[in-house]
Amino acid sequence: MRHISKLKRTALFGVGLTLVLVFGAAIPWTREQPRAAADVQVSIEQFGRYIEQWSEPEGYFDSDNFISNETSYLHVIEDLRQRVKPGGIYLGVGPDQNFSYIVHAHPMLAILTDIRRQNMLEHLWFKALFAMASNRLEYLSLLVSREIPRVKPDASFEEILQAVRASSTSERLFQKNLAAVMSLLTDEYKLKLSAGDLAKIDYVYRTFWEENLDLRFSSIGRGNAMMYPTFEEMLLQTDRQGRRQNFLSSEELFQWLKKFQAENRIIPIVGDFSGPHALKTVGAFLKSNGLRISAFYTSNVEFYLFGRPEWTRYVANLRSLPITDESIFIRSYFPNGRPHPLNVPGHRSTSFVSPMVPFLQAYDAGRITSYWDVVK
Repeated sequence: MRHISKLKRTALFGVGLTLVLVFGAAIPWTREQPRAAADVQVSIEQFGRYIEQWSEPEGYFDSDNFISNETSYLHVIEDLRQRVKPGGIYLGVGPDQNFSYIVHAHPMLAILTDIRRQNMLEHLWFKALFAMASNRLEYLSLLVSREIPRVKPDASFEEILQAVRASSTSERLFQKNLAAVMSLLTDEYKLKLSAGDLAKIDYVYRTFWEENLDLRFSSIGRGNAMMYPTFEEMLLQTDRQGRRQNFLSSEELFQWLKKFQAENRIIPIVGDFSGPHALKTVGAFLKSNGLRISAFYTSNVEFYLFGRPEWTRYVANLRSLPITDESIFIRSYFPNGRPHPLNVPGHRSTSFVSPMVPFLQAYDAGRITSYWDVVK
C-alpha cells in the first residue's frame, strides 16, 4: 500500500473540505466504488491536529457514559469477521466497547465521535494507559489504579479480573498514575488540553478508581445505575456462540490494539451525528485520501434523532461519507414496547449489523417512516 505524504494529505484535505462545504448540499448521494486504500500514517502531531480540526463544540447528553450499558455488544463479532474486510475505516461513538469492534474488524483507522467532550478526553486517557501498560494485566490495574497483582501465567480472564479487583490501592498510587497520564498527554504528546479538560480526565480516572470493576453506566439525575451491569460484567460478556470476545479477553487481542493505539490510529473527536462540521469534515478527509467506511457503530443514537429536525441533518451527514455496498452499520436497539427478532434472551439490548447503502436507498424511497423501520 502506498504512503500518503503529509503535504498531499493536508492539501487534499483542504480541497475536499472546500468542495463538501460549497457543493455538498447540491450533489445527490451515490455509493462509492471500492478501490485500494492508501495506508494513512498518523504522527502524534497530526493526531492532535485532527482532533482540533475535525471536532465541533460539544453538546449535552444526560450520561457520563464512562462505560457502555449494551450487554449485547459482542453479539455482532461473527458478523464483523464475515462481512468487514480489514483495512477500511471504522467510525464509532461512545467509550471502550469500540475497542472490541476495532480489534475484530481490523480497520486502517478508527474515528470515534461523540457529542460529549468528556468522551474524547476519556479516550485520550485510554490512549495513555495503553502506552503505560505492557500487557492486559497492567492495563486493567492502571485502569482502576490498583497495584499490579501476581497471577499465574495461564490465568483465565476471570481470574485476572478477580486479582485486579482484590489488589490494594491508595490515594498516593492514584495520584502517581494520574500524574503519569497527564505527563504523557501534555508533555510527550503535547496535546492542547485546557485546565477544564485536565479536570475532566481527573474526574473520569477518579471514578474508575473509586468504583473499581463495580462501575456502572448511569444517567445523570435519574438514579438508575443499578439497572445496568457492572464494568466487570460487561467485560465478561460473550458473542452469540458463548465465546469471550472483549479486547481484554486475550493477550493477543490486547497487544494488537496496543500497537494500533501506539500508531495513533484511534482518533477521538467531539461531534454530533447531526452536527454541521465533524462528520462532514471526516468525510472530506477520507474521500481526499481514497478511504472508505467499512463499519459505523451508531449505538442507539438514531433513536434520539429520529422524528426531530436533527434526523434530516444526520442523513445528510451520512451522504457525505465515502461508503460502498460493503459498508455496514453496527446498531443497538433497546425495546420500546416492541421486542427485536434478533434479541438474545437475558439481554435488554439487541446488537446487530445492517448495510448502509440499502438504508439510504430506503430513506430516498420514503420507506423510513418510523424508528422501527431503521432497526427492523
